[in-house]
Amino acid sequence: METLAVCHARLARWLRFGTLSLSLAGSQLIWSMELAYGTPYLLSIGLSKEATGLVWIAGPVSGLIMQPVLGSLSDSSSSMYRRRKYMAMCAVVAAFSACMIAFAKPLAGLLADLLRIGLGDWDPVRKHRVVKYMQVLSIVGFWILDFAVNGLQVISRALILDNAGLREQNEANAWQARMLHLGNMVGYGCGWANLAAWPILDAVGGTQFRKFAVVSVLGMAVCVAITFLTTPEFAQQGATSLRGDGAWRRIWCSVHEVVCTARTLPQSIRSVCWTQLFATMSWFPFLFYSTTYIVDMSHKHKGTAREEELGSLGMLLFASVAMLSSLILPSFSLAGHDASIALGLPRRSWPRLRLRALWCLGALLQAALLLLGTFFVHTQRHAILLVAAMGVPWGIWTWVPFALIGEFVREAEASSGVSGAEQWYAQRIMDHHDTPARQSVCSDRDTITPYGTPQRYLSGTSMPSIVSRGRAVGPDDDATPADSARGGTILGIHNIAVCAPQFLVALIASLIFRLTSEPKGHKRHKGNGDVAWVLRFGGCMAVLAACFAQRIPFTQSERSADNTQHDAPLDDEDDEETDGSVDIA
Repeated sequence: METLAVCHARLARWLRFGTLSLSLAGSQLIWSMELAYGTPYLLSIGLSKEATGLVWIAGPVSGLIMQPVLGSLSDSSSSMYRRRKYMAMCAVVAAFSACMIAFAKPLAGLLADLLRIGLGDWDPVRKHRVVKYMQVLSIVGFWILDFAVNGLQVISRALILDNAGLREQNEANAWQARMLHLGNMVGYGCGWANLAAWPILDAVGGTQFRKFAVVSVLGMAVCVAITFLTTPEFAQQGATSLRGDGAWRRIWCSVHEVVCTARTLPQSIRSVCWTQLFATMSWFPFLFYSTTYIVDMSHKHKGTAREEELGSLGMLLFASVAMLSSLILPSFSLAGHDASIALGLPRRSWPRLRLRALWCLGALLQAALLLLGTFFVHTQRHAILLVAAMGVPWGIWTWVPFALIGEFVREAEASSGVSGAEQWYAQRIMDHHDTPARQSVCSDRDTITPYGTPQRYLSGTSMPSIVSRGRAVGPDDDATPADSARGGTILGIHNIAVCAPQFLVALIASLIFRLTSEPKGHKRHKGNGDVAWVLRFGGCMAVLAACFAQRIPFTQSERSADNTQHDAPLDDEDDEETDGSVDIA
């Protein structure tokens, strides 16, 4: 029977990781507002479908630019609010842009008044100009919102990497996945609910979209504020070489830092990024077209409010299943030393799998659902069940890659790679910014030193390396987290593998639609239409992702568990945790 102290420690651990990752719930809440209502809103103000497509390019473009650059900027910050200041800035910008979109109509009218356009509200010239202003404000607002949300997400994940030790990365990233699913559930729930019936929102006015936007902004503000106030950070000594430079110079140096870091990534992180590339190509067809897939199964009145509600119901069930998966599946992970804390049960109660095996199994389940399951779906009920079942592999995908990245970054910082080559790669991550090329571009004040030697500043301190700055006592000491010197940059590079395939997926989906679209007047076979073939393409990519996942090396915590199982136990706690584990690659 558990003692009171054990229960208190478990609750404290839940509270710590919950507040640490709560900002991601806020970012996902406001993101779900954009996904659920963005396209219908843009169409309602007169934009064409082609124009809305140009608006949604903002997502991958902002991910390619914002996450790597902002991650690098936060890495080099020497402020005591190192990453959190960027988090607060992104939250403020996101709130401003969301309000600009939601209140585009009154803002457009105010702008027309300031410019003295038309003789009154009845004037056709004024009406036409107000609509144009609404469209411009909305397009600009969505672009700004995408950049802000991408920045908020990379900073939130970098904070998780900073505040979790090597063997805590698995559990910490399981919590960030839960917060993402929580944000989705609340967002889809708000989209499902009739917010117009809430008296507290009467003062907001406008449509359901405006009320949803206000609720999203308030929810995001609360979540970000809690993470900001409860997450500790420490000023980084040695990260002062760019403090006196201008903004554009710092951005340019950050871009240079991203390029150099990408060239010298450890092979373990490269393997995760390659797997993520194909995993992303498998997921985005489903995310883009799952609601359309449900609506296409309708026998009549396709596109009515009832069909849209069923599409939202499918996504709500999808988010709920993903949330349930993120609560249960981490208990079956071999990585980390407290993954079973999700259910409060001892880990020796069931077999455990390595992270790469979980990712591989999730990708194979996704492939089975999309490649095979779509051939047996002929009704909306079946389509909703298929979409809901996709929540299981989605729960894995939102957790495992980031847990792997977190552990591999911590391994590199602790110089605990599986081989000498891995240690060399880890040293390169640190040392590449000390090269003469880097110094000539970004650090005129620094003394040029030979490659591999940390440069010294006027204060006499040296730039901390990704190897030396992690934990001085060695790789086995993972109880105390330390801020990562390159975590934000690496997370940004990892996000490039997520965003870049979106352009290719959009092109391939257009080609599939062209090849599989049926002539007008031709009877459509439900369950085998053009959208189904796009989903099957995603299933093919999931098979490739499963193959690449097998190339990912084991994490240090998994190797430690194997050593403890096959050799003598390190201590009583580790010995107890390895009981009942199975050796599954």
